[in-house]
Amino acid sequence: MSDDRTLHVEVVTPDGQVYAGEVAMVVLPGVDGELGILPRHQPLVTLLGIGETRIRTIDDDWEYIATGIGYAQVLFDKVLVVVDHGELAGAIDIERAEEAYRRAQERMKESGDLSARAEVDYFRAEQALKRAENRLSVAKRRR
Repeated sequence: MSDDRTLHVEVVTPDGQVYAGEVAMVVLPGVDGELGILPRHQPLVTLLGIGETRIRTIDDDWEYIATGIGYAQVLFDKVLVVVDHGELAGAIDIERAEEAYRRAQERMKESGDLSARAEVDYFRAEQALKRAENRLSVAKRRR
């Protein structure tokens, strides 16, 4: 890193804190694409979609977190990420994630007709499928 400034990053869910620490950079899954945050970033609040949150540590290693929908607040050298769920890559139970993926695929098939697409059940099944795909993708990043 070219200077000694760091970011303090916290990732929290309704179940508690998933990550907290001083880092070099964080890349967030925005609803319209990825958003990279470095120290001294302009303050902002943004919505987040289901995706992979990547954190570059001060030692130049990467941490990967499967995160759900939520928002991020950036205040210069502090980033607060509030999401509906989050799991570090190393904490993801791959068998459980694969089973959730299979269940979500089945629910999507059951909701396949056009009239069902407007129902809440279709939306939930679609979100469950995206979360399961994301968890499996992030789990592959284990060290």
